[in-house]
Amino acid sequence: MRIKEERERLGLSQVAFAARAGASKGSQILYEKGKPPTAEYLEGIAAIGADVLYILTGRRERPALEDHERLVAAIAFVESELAAVGRQLPPEKKAEAIALAFELLKGDDHGREQVRRMLRLVA
Repeated sequence: MRIKEERERLGLSQVAFAARAGASKGSQILYEKGKPPTAEYLEGIAAIGADVLYILTGRRERPALEDHERLVAAIAFVESELAAVGRQLPPEKKAEAIALAFELLKGDDHGREQVRRMLRLVA
């Protein structure tokens, strides 16, 4: 059941989630019904952001320090960009914007420009 929760949290269909993990849709269905997943499958879904500790134990992972710092930076960037254009977003949309910023701010300044453009479109 927790595998399904993680798949839905990541916004992926059974087919897309299974494909990214190197599994079939049939295997995905079985895993979601409680069949123990393989180590390779768990490794695959961890690579796309699934919280494997939660799937196995029911406890959420705390983000690594570098992820925590990037998350704080993403939140700060989104907040400052929204303030710059004098706009606000509803919590659900702001969460989506922060999640996107978190992913895009991994690299160079190109990510910052992508987030800035996206916020100007949705805000």
